[in-house]
Amino acid sequence: MGILNYFATINNWYWTVRPFDSVMHFLGGATVGIFFLWLYFYSGLFAPAKRGLKHFILLSIVSVVFIGVAWEIYELILGEAELRKEEYKPDLLLDFIMDFLGALFASLYAYFKEIK
Repeated sequence: MGILNYFATINNWYWTVRPFDSVMHFLGGATVGIFFLWLYFYSGLFAPAKRGLKHFILLSIVSVVFIGVAWEIYELILGEAELRKEEYKPDLLLDFIMDFLGALFASLYAYFKEIK
């Protein structure tokens, strides 16, 4: 993610290759989801009693929503995004959808690895 973001930033891919932003949000959602699933279920820091599919999905999605909202606030503070721009709301919605799909993918992947 870091390497892709570096090259995307220096080559303006976020603004010149429209699908790139969506791909990065999907990958970001999957990465954040996998990290929090690992932290909670596999790191040994917690002792989860329940390890069902709904627990994997809920943890992954909640963590991605938290990080996704924080990231959007960060972009607003930096001036990378503007609330008044016409394309902001549709872009924000697409970003959150891709984050959600990444989180869903991460939770399904981790759960099926768990039951295997």
